[in-house]
Amino acid sequence: MKYLYLLFLLAFLSCSKQYHLADVKNRTYRIEKASFPVDVKVASMIEPYKLKLDETMNEVISYSDIELVKGKPTSSLTNWFTDVLLDATQKLVSDPIDFAVQNYGGIRLPAIPKGDISVGKIYELMPFDNVMYIMELEGSIVQMFFDRMAESGGWPVSRNVYFEISYGKAKNIQIKGVPLDTNKIYTVAIPDYVANGGDNMTFLKDAKSNNTGALIRDMIISHLRENKLKGIHIQPNLEKRIID
Repeated sequence: MKYLYLLFLLAFLSCSKQYHLADVKNRTYRIEKASFPVDVKVASMIEPYKLKLDETMNEVISYSDIELVKGKPTSSLTNWFTDVLLDATQKLVSDPIDFAVQNYGGIRLPAIPKGDISVGKIYELMPFDNVMYIMELEGSIVQMFFDRMAESGGWPVSRNVYFEISYGKAKNIQIKGVPLDTNKIYTVAIPDYVANGGDNMTFLKDAKSNNTGALIRDMIISHLRENKLKGIHIQPNLEKRIID
């Protein structure tokens, strides 16, 4: 009887429907204040905390002279973002860093408008608690890294980097104006998500790395505050770092 039951179960399972994910499309939705009655008691309890949070988030820490727009293979927003990563990370160590990289999906806003930039805007731009890693990569690994970037149409890269996308591969790679040397060791600033193999970069997991412990979002905020004191606005480098 037991065997008959197993046969029946197997036959039932073999005939059951199976569903597979066919496609995924992402879209940004902005959640506005809901039109529900306000609970006065709860609102009064959280009001002091909300006021303090609003004070922090509304602090203006910079000014952008132009609208910064996110795009591939390079763009004003991605150039500015990675240049800040390079400059801010370089302050943490004495040895020179060759370049900085940020995964495309890690930048969460499609654009930053011209005008004042608040702390809250940087939280929208980088809502994750990603930590900055400094990695030592052989030139051959850098080639693989840029090839993966090329396959997806390009990633945000800092100054000092140039390459062309040809049939989904990175060609004519230059670091600091010099052709890539596959035998050389390059020092790179990379978010922990990517350094730990995220976005199909699993080959980076075995590379030598240094966890700085610094949150990328905090690094950007500190950088902007320092520049504000110096009267420096956001003026991104508009050079074409990746050519498709």
